[in-house]
Amino acid sequence: MLAAVLLTLSCAPLPAAWSLSLKGGLVPITSGGFHRGPSFDGSVLLGLPAGSLPVEVDAKSFDDVYGNFNEIAFEATYAAGEKLSYTLGLGWLSSDEGNLRVGTVAGTLPLNARFSEYEDFQIYAALRYNFRVTERWNPYVAFQLGYTQVDEITASFSVPGTPFIAPYQAALTNAKFYDATNTWNYGLLIGVEYKFNDTASLSLETGYVGQGGLDDNDSVLGLLGLNALNDEGDLSYVPVRLGLNFRF
Repeated sequence: MLAAVLLTLSCAPLPAAWSLSLKGGLVPITSGGFHRGPSFDGSVLLGLPAGSLPVEVDAKSFDDVYGNFNEIAFEATYAAGEKLSYTLGLGWLSSDEGNLRVGTVAGTLPLNARFSEYEDFQIYAALRYNFRVTERWNPYVAFQLGYTQVDEITASFSVPGTPFIAPYQAALTNAKFYDATNTWNYGLLIGVEYKFNDTASLSLETGYVGQGGLDDNDSVLGLLGLNALNDEGDLSYVPVRLGLNFRF
């Protein structure tokens, strides 16, 4: 679908005020809680007497779970004048699944978790102010507002060498953790664009981007009294993007 959009736009005759951009980069800095750190009685997981298996869960952030994110975006920009530009963009943010230790069982055994990969789709509009200090160099600042659709996230919990009894072993494998979520995104970006010629330029930008919380799913966690575990999901990040821009 993306290839079809790119082909259609690249073949369409656009006024000189329009430009197309392909941006990609990494997200080395993120903030926001991914899950909380409650304590609970896990004796039911191994069929032990009540109160005999304390479980301590450590609160984890998006950075703890996923580390760096990858980002790609496609933008169409209209230059309303020398200083102001308006942008419509499509973006994708993703990271591989997260595997980590999230707590302890009985004080010493590790409690591990595997969270499914993170992937979202964004559509946004941006207002950009161009400083244009020289003919070739154009520092700018932009504000964006848009919509994000985040894919469902599942979680699998385990204790090495100690399988849970039925039905908990199956229930805690690929258990629903966050539902697919629709939320707002917003951002403030700064960047600089270098003009090679009247057709092509290169840009580098960073800033702050945030989005609303994810919709938690307690269909499994609620059975263990862990409804509050996933009452988080507010993600914000600092992207570093390199862009290729083409004016027609």
